[in-house]
Amino acid sequence: MSREVTVYGYNSVETSVLKNSENIIELYVDQSSSNKRIEKLLSSKIASRLNILKVDNSFLSELLSTEKHQGIAAKIKINDFFDLKSSIQYLSQNNGSLVLILDDLDDPRNIGACLRTANATDVDMVVLSKNRVNIDSPVIGKVSSGALQNTNIAVVSNISQFIERVKEIGFWIYGTSDNSEVSYWEPNYTDSTAIIVGSEGKGMRDLTKSHCDRVLSIPMSGNVSSLNVSVACGLLLYEVLRQRNAN
Repeated sequence: MSREVTVYGYNSVETSVLKNSENIIELYVDQSSSNKRIEKLLSSKIASRLNILKVDNSFLSELLSTEKHQGIAAKIKINDFFDLKSSIQYLSQNNGSLVLILDDLDDPRNIGACLRTANATDVDMVVLSKNRVNIDSPVIGKVSSGALQNTNIAVVSNISQFIERVKEIGFWIYGTSDNSEVSYWEPNYTDSTAIIVGSEGKGMRDLTKSHCDRVLSIPMSGNVSSLNVSVACGLLLYEVLRQRNAN
């Protein structure tokens, strides 16, 4: 099964054209654009096989609900999202998987940035709350720079239920909090692992925290009290990748 989403911005569309061209339904280009990068992309052999529509700038702005679209967008097909049952089935068949759980995140820019980092660090699945985010938002596709269409994504109604189910199949669950005395580089992440990051400002919900095997912190030396959630996500996931590559 697949679903249709719209992505925009040069980097996201370029990734779709060069790596997933068979999934592009329509490519929209601002007919008044003189962007050399867009012209080069459109002149490629791959692009010549696509359904390219030259449209007004206002059409793109209305379609995407933003004027910051860089003059290019694409309607694409992506794999449909996993639900609770199918995600557990998939993970149970892939021992040693790495899962990123975004607990209560609703900012599409942060979600897109986390997806991009997850794809870069070999995360096997990203889990989102069905009730908190519009995963079809074009902003997520833009910020993820191609990760949206190349990452396994599960959208579940109950994050706590998902956590309990993956614990049953052998996952270690690591949450994050500013108040923990356990630094994020201390655990061993070489087994099946789920990393949870919470929303900015509120962090992880108490109920989610209660399901964690360990709660970790990122030590802060300066005057700020916390990092952007996507930056924190990057530090955590690259530590997992570092350990796994070392083994």
